[in-house]
Amino acid sequence: MGGVNPGTAVDVYRARAGVVAVTESAVALLDGAERARLDRLLRPQDRARYTTGHLLLRLVVQAHTGVPAREQRFSRTCLLCGGPHGKPRLAGDGAPDVHVNLSYAGPYVVAAVSAHAPLGVDVEQWEATDFAGFSTAALTRAEAQELLGFDVVDRPWARAVWWARKEAALKATGHGLRVDATDVRVTPPDRPARLLSWTDAEVPAPTLRLADVPTGPGYACAVAVLARPGDDLEAGLDVRTHDADDLVASFPA
Repeated sequence: MGGVNPGTAVDVYRARAGVVAVTESAVALLDGAERARLDRLLRPQDRARYTTGHLLLRLVVQAHTGVPAREQRFSRTCLLCGGPHGKPRLAGDGAPDVHVNLSYAGPYVVAAVSAHAPLGVDVEQWEATDFAGFSTAALTRAEAQELLGFDVVDRPWARAVWWARKEAALKATGHGLRVDATDVRVTPPDRPARLLSWTDAEVPAPTLRLADVPTGPGYACAVAVLARPGDDLEAGLDVRTHDADDLVASFPA
């Protein structure tokens, strides 16, 4: 107990939107679906964040697989329904088996990558969870009671940590919000991240490991990785964090 599973490291990269401009060379990397999504974004900050995220995704995959960013093609077929909204996976015959996930909040873009197993990552802004009805929509009854045990000034942080942990778990399984967040219970924010229960009537409970990821002030981030046979579930999740501003900025304009 207390060790780290060999070969199960997760690398999490964080970059700030706007490090790279929305240039023709950056947009040229996007596939047709991504460019269509970019075209629907009207605010400059949203376009910059989206472009930064998908550039970061490709640069991270290039660093971990050797596949050049310009040659990468992704499939986003949902494993549950077959729709085009699933997690990105490298497509093509002989494509390396690498697992990646993206998340955005405020100025931050976060990409996680693992060669070991499917994963999910989520970053949340504290203030984005500060709304009436959050506990009813996002927390189990037990979690809602635990939230009341935090000082009022700490509750924005606590809500964001709870939500980031749950969203990371749901993204790792590929279910997203098709599983109600109130059917997923995780440890309180002042305890190490762990999935405690999963009570969805139709979706079997996954076996996964969770970890919090350090991020900027006012933000919470978590990563979840599905367990493989033979994984030591009591072992820690080896999360390696990287400031990726320079990586993104290195892309030719």
